[in-house]
Amino acid sequence: MNILYLSLQDFLSKPFLKFSTLPFLISLVIFALLVYYSYDIFFSYIEDVVSGSFMAWFFSFSIVQFSLAFLSAIGGFFIVVFASVFFTMFIISFLTPYIVKKINQKYYNYSMQKEVNSLEILLKTFKFLLISCVLFVVATFLLIIPFVSIVIYYGVFYYLFHKLLLLDVLSNVLDKNNFDDFHKNSSPLYFKIITLVFFALSSIPLLGLFLQVFYIIFLTHLSYQKILKLKANNNGRKN
Repeated sequence: MNILYLSLQDFLSKPFLKFSTLPFLISLVIFALLVYYSYDIFFSYIEDVVSGSFMAWFFSFSIVQFSLAFLSAIGGFFIVVFASVFFTMFIISFLTPYIVKKINQKYYNYSMQKEVNSLEILLKTFKFLLISCVLFVVATFLLIIPFVSIVIYYGVFYYLFHKLLLLDVLSNVLDKNNFDDFHKNSSPLYFKIITLVFFALSSIPLLGLFLQVFYIIFLTHLSYQKILKLKANNNGRKN
């Protein structure tokens, strides 16, 4: 049974649409406020710095003010889009066990022998965050090379997105033995391609907030079928 078809069918069902809408609205409100106030604080700071100095004359030009507004908007857009995506991922992570459970009951009836330890999940999360911080520092030092630094920043965001998303799903789908086996090696190429597509979609404002539940659903089906080698039964078509 086609994974994309199953995932869309589940995602468009009433219960899962509710899961998508609530985090979307919460994230939208919080980050709209964040953008508004951070933008205001930024220009208040600039006014305080340049007040009564030669810089005040320089910043009085319309072209300079426009350039500042444009650069701050671009920077704010970049930060807010990805920050909102990761914030939504955090909210959805509390719903992931329920989403996985519903899909398992509906299609696979897989009985987990031993669950993944919460401490192990926390340690892996800390490890991924630490590596990302190091990569961010490297990218910051490379700001003098504009295009290279942007590519590295996107690469860091993707690394963190890929690792945290898979960790969230696989820790709920797999038992401890399968989970450990999966993490002994690099994740299969098809997982990387799928998460890269999801990451690209998440770069589109608002879309990444709304589709987080779909990402969880799709990766859950993918994990059951490709890692555990299970087939979706026909019960899914009856619901």
